[in-house]
Amino acid sequence: MNPDYKSNGFNKDQYVTSILEGLTDKEALKTKRILMQEHTEYTNGANEIIKKVQAALLENKRYAEIDKALDEKDKSRFIALTSEGWEQAL
Repeated sequence: MNPDYKSNGFNKDQYVTSILEGLTDKEALKTKRILMQEHTEYTNGANEIIKKVQAALLENKRYAEIDKALDEKDKSRFIALTSEGWEQAL
């Protein structure tokens, strides 16, 4: 029997290499860490952008509704959209 032959033998070098590749993949580790956290360094900036976009969409919808109220000559709707608390009128 050949002493160098290992049938289904455990290759320690290959195992260690695969483990080290997994540990040294810093982008994968960073991605996993970010996904596991509820709040990250990007959360505050993303929330601010989301709020700005939502406010812009609400304003655009308001202007479209004001134009629609003017076209239909709906005075009560126009007054509701141009006064304080217009968010509730939408």
